[in-house]
Amino acid sequence: MSKIILAKSAGFCFGVSRSVKIAEQELKSGKCFSLGPLIHNESVVRNLENQGLLVINSPEEAVPGSRVIIRAHGVSESEIESIKNKGAKVIDATCPYVKKIHEIVEEASKLGKHVIIIGEKEHPEVNGIYGRCNSA
Repeated sequence: MSKIILAKSAGFCFGVSRSVKIAEQELKSGKCFSLGPLIHNESVVRNLENQGLLVINSPEEAVPGSRVIIRAHGVSESEIESIKNKGAKVIDATCPYVKKIHEIVEEASKLGKHVIIIGEKEHPEVNGIYGRCNSA
């Protein structure tokens, strides 16, 4: 009989685990939104939806007075501002490592440096990073 050994590092990374915990905590206070799926795991997102999470696809869908959770991959600063301008509260569940990349890109961009982003053009994390550049 074969033996299955599960790696000690199996499971979600720190940033994803943190985002899910933030969402679960927010959902204790009632329904809220996430801008795009919180993470890339359909069963976890479905479970969160069963707890009251509503996935929206653009800041324009935010409801005044609601709470909008920012996905683990982060979003652009303009999307955050759009959510706030709709009168919704932003709950930032962006992975701290992704936020660090945002800070580096923002600083380099402010200094007039050219920022080269390599990644899948339509991936939410890439879009969030690109949205931190002055030329975005």
